[in-house]
Amino acid sequence: MKKSFLFSFPLMLIVSSALYAESRVLPPVVDNSTYPGGSTYSASTPSANSMYEVLGRLEQLQHEVQLLRGVVEEQSQTIIDLQKRQGNIYSDLDLRLQALTGNDVQHKVVDVTTAQTAQSVVKKPVAVQKKSKAVNKDTKSSSMRQKELYHAAYETLRNGHNVRAIAEFKTLLTEFPNGEYADNAQYWLGEAYKVNQDLNAAKAAFSKVVSDYSGSPKVPDALLKLGYIELAQKNKVKARDYLTQVTVSYPGTTAAHLAAKKLKELESKQP
Repeated sequence: MKKSFLFSFPLMLIVSSALYAESRVLPPVVDNSTYPGGSTYSASTPSANSMYEVLGRLEQLQHEVQLLRGVVEEQSQTIIDLQKRQGNIYSDLDLRLQALTGNDVQHKVVDVTTAQTAQSVVKKPVAVQKKSKAVNKDTKSSSMRQKELYHAAYETLRNGHNVRAIAEFKTLLTEFPNGEYADNAQYWLGEAYKVNQDLNAAKAAFSKVVSDYSGSPKVPDALLKLGYIELAQKNKVKARDYLTQVTVSYPGTTAAHLAAKKLKELESKQP
């Protein structure tokens, strides 16, 4: 009896384990894909690709901003150059007109000098003729020197190098204070100061044109520029005096026309 019980006991354990396994209910399998909002949550999670895309766009925008900044700086410099060139347009035109007028005068001087030289050849001995040739040679070299200095200084001013032009005009005036280009050099020295915004120095240079070269055709232009400078310095009374002097003393000139126009503008602005 005891042996049979021992033999059947393991058998009972196996059977009871099987019955317990069959009676145990497994938990249900949950499908997260069917959970409401589950797909939305997974899609909203930022990925590495989207972050790289945002960074790439930021870099592109920064590059475009740098390009635009360079364009703005370039245009600003262009505007400054145009303003300088515009300030020299009138000066350039005036020089060309002066050159045309000066050529006619030079031809007349050459004709008179040639006639005088021909007479001196007939009347004077050979020794005096040699001395005249030496003097004429020195005069010619001096004239060429003045011309070179003047045109070099003007080209420097026309190209916008105001400080260097001032030094070159001063060199010409120091070497040839009474030379054939002295009045023009003194006038353009004032223009160089004016373009360089040194109004007091420009005023002194233009005043010297009027005082030291009273017979020069640059005097009405110098008076006109003095009127402009006084207006810029808020001295309307002095400005009217200079502008009126141009219209009264030099009627029919371009400077007188510009002065009259400016006087009308001042009268229209009065209360």
